[in-house]
Amino acid sequence: MSYWSQHRFSRIAVMFCFLAFGACVGACERWQPNYCPTARNQSCLELDAALPGACTVDQDCSGEMPVCDVIGAKTCVQCTTAESAACTGTTPVCSASNVCERCIAHLQCPLSNTCLPDGSCADPGKIAYVSPSGTDNTECSKGNPCTKVLKALATGRPYVKFHGTTDEGVSVSGGRVVTFLADPDAALTRRNGSGGSDAIVTVQDNGTSLSIYDLTIRDAPNSPGGIGCVVPTASGSPSLVLMRVKLINNPGGGISVAGGSLTVTQSTISENQGGGLTMSGAPMTFSIVNNFIYRNGNDVNASTGGLFLLPNGASKLEFNTIIDNKAKVATTSAGGVFCDEVGFTAAHNIIFRNTGGMTGNVQTVGSCLYGDSLNAPGSSNVDNSPGFVHPNAIPFDYHLSATSPRTVIDAAGACNGIDFDGEARPIGSACDLGADEFKPGGQ
Repeated sequence: MSYWSQHRFSRIAVMFCFLAFGACVGACERWQPNYCPTARNQSCLELDAALPGACTVDQDCSGEMPVCDVIGAKTCVQCTTAESAACTGTTPVCSASNVCERCIAHLQCPLSNTCLPDGSCADPGKIAYVSPSGTDNTECSKGNPCTKVLKALATGRPYVKFHGTTDEGVSVSGGRVVTFLADPDAALTRRNGSGGSDAIVTVQDNGTSLSIYDLTIRDAPNSPGGIGCVVPTASGSPSLVLMRVKLINNPGGGISVAGGSLTVTQSTISENQGGGLTMSGAPMTFSIVNNFIYRNGNDVNASTGGLFLLPNGASKLEFNTIIDNKAKVATTSAGGVFCDEVGFTAAHNIIFRNTGGMTGNVQTVGSCLYGDSLNAPGSSNVDNSPGFVHPNAIPFDYHLSATSPRTVIDAAGACNGIDFDGEARPIGSACDLGADEFKPGGQ
């Protein structure tokens, strides 16, 4: 081959290699694990590490973002699934977006299986566990729960955790401060009375404080004293707090208090033949907000079907749905609410379709005012003008619906907070009346 032929061949070969290399640079590099289209000669990992908030190891992070998301975005975050222990205190749960959040369910706290009301996971050493599948012991630990609430209280721990159904009358007194917590569907009942008080839960004495969360209190003995929760006469000024509690089918009444302070929120009070909630003695401080109170009382001997209240100026009765309660025919009887305090206003409630009193359909009695509340007897015992989901047959459901009118939807004006289901108020332009804030597409 001549010199010029060889030289021409070499130039062609060089040109081919150059074109092939260029094609590879334009396409083949994309197969590299760290290929960067904006900087083909530099590793993406190197570029990421140079960006604000980027990281490759935890040591690159600090402060409120102490964890490196090495599997995901390679940025500093609060936590990851692999490093959920970075979440502590009142935000112990690592979310899917790598943010520390409050616990909202007991199963989110594997060590103690107990989520506290402040959103933290409880120390198992501070909990006395009660379960019908346990034994009659005094340890009351997570691994060895006791069957008696009496034994759990004797441990002196600040929390009692319920699982399953416990059959026992319970008394909290002597200045004790304790919180009852419950697994889903846990219940406290009392099938047999003692010959004295037949209440399921009794609270008394100055300084005593009982808070109950998520527990069902039902089926007290069939007697006038068969009450769900009671603060007896001459019991001092204890505190009773009920949140997301169900008080159901207690013949003597759902709640009876003769002093102290009472808070009832996001709870259900229903089918208590002696009435829903009764106060006696001097005016007292209470907060009754975001509750469904229905089908309590009777038309034979119940002086009040839903509520008998003695408020002082600091009390609150707001955003409740009080419906289908019954009272006997009498001058002071009200199927819905007896409330007698001049200047006290109970706003934003639905008080509807209750029966009792001298005319047979008296909703409220007393000098209390009801502001923007819907306070009406209804045209019949099946009138559903407020547009409830399922108010006339089992299972009863008094949530608002898409058919609810403007007399209840957005009728409570400006407000903030949550409703019975824990959903934020308002959802529309203003808050809805009653316990439920209607949510389009759901309850």
